Amino acid sequence: MTCDKCNGTGKLYTKVAIGACLVTACDCEHAEQARQKFEQEMADFRQRLHEAKERLKREVS
Repeated sequence: MTCDKCNGTGKLYTKVAIGACLVTACDCEHAEQARQKFEQEMADFRQRLHEAKERLKREVS
């Protein structure tokens, strides 16, 4: 079942001015899953970046 506040997106949008809105994280299960997925993707990206940096160092030396 989806969250009534964020409609399953994990994000809450609040209009603060014309053409501007504030985006905050919801406290529902969907938001927690989205955060965990994002953190895992970032960890994978950092690992690939570190590996590429090490390969570049070896090639330059």
